[in-house]
Amino acid sequence: MAWGSPFQFKVDPFYAETMLEGRFGDKPVYFFLGPSPSMEKALIAFIESAAKTLDVCVFDLNLPQVAQALLDAQKRGVKVRVIIARDNAERAYDVEDELAEMTKREMLKLAHNRSGLMHNKFMIADGERVWTGSYNFTRNCSNFNDNHAIVLESKELAENYSLEWQEIFEGRHGKRFAYPTPHPRVNLGGTEIQNYFTPEDDVRGAIAAELAKATNEIAMMAFSFTDSTLTDAVRAALKRGVKAIILLDSGLAKHPGANTKELIQMGANVRMSPGVRLHHKVIVIDRETVVLGSANFSQAAFDRNDENVLIVKAPNFAQAMLREAMRCWRADPYWITKWRTKLPQ
Repeated sequence: MAWGSPFQFKVDPFYAETMLEGRFGDKPVYFFLGPSPSMEKALIAFIESAAKTLDVCVFDLNLPQVAQALLDAQKRGVKVRVIIARDNAERAYDVEDELAEMTKREMLKLAHNRSGLMHNKFMIADGERVWTGSYNFTRNCSNFNDNHAIVLESKELAENYSLEWQEIFEGRHGKRFAYPTPHPRVNLGGTEIQNYFTPEDDVRGAIAAELAKATNEIAMMAFSFTDSTLTDAVRAALKRGVKAIILLDSGLAKHPGANTKELIQMGANVRMSPGVRLHHKVIVIDRETVVLGSANFSQAAFDRNDENVLIVKAPNFAQAMLREAMRCWRADPYWITKWRTKLPQ
């Protein structure tokens, strides 16, 4: 690989399975799972890997070491630009001084949309590497919540995310004002990747189309699952004989707007996550295709929020994500036994 792996830090063997490295053809791919120390360490390593430019767009940030890493990157000559959701930044007391310094250095932009959340969690380094996923840059997401992050090397994906960053920076929210995604479909080393942004792209339709292709199995991990179109897509799959395994966050699954009872009644195998917050937004289809990113499976995520989603067709990656789904399903209490829970061979 041209840039070398920045993820050379040591990890306690207890968390060995929280860092995965693979390839899409000749392109390196890195995948991180939490809660684990790997998340924050990998985040800082990615920031430190930037040589020229680093654009950050994140819903929430309260990790002092991460905030300091951003300041240090700017100090060593990297052009660093940071966007954080305004409401979260205003109560990020643990990094209050660092955010003030970012403001002083003209590095920081606070995003605020009246109609929805700026809910992204992505970074672009040097116009060619992208970090994205469900992981906010916070203590809870690092130490307690179930999360994922993926790092991909692709100039086309970097261009997509850079334009999205610019769109949010300029306050161009909504379908009418958004920039078109330059490369909605990318071939990365022979792996097909679809890349979508809400609310301008039809993310709901794209996910429903993938669910409609399922012939054997759907495995889902969902912090929030309230969207009726995706519920109908799962129902149709069940009628075709497809098995549906759905793990929901125990808190939001009981929300009045959740469709938990409907999923159970239609025949899906549903379980509430034990103990901690399930913050994944993931679907694995036929052990071949993975939907992941920042968007919950809800009307707000698809129609109002600023979100990003990847649909990756890669069997090896799908197997890794399915293993995470099964580990989440089996672990009890999850935050203690997650990485020691062994699956049958």
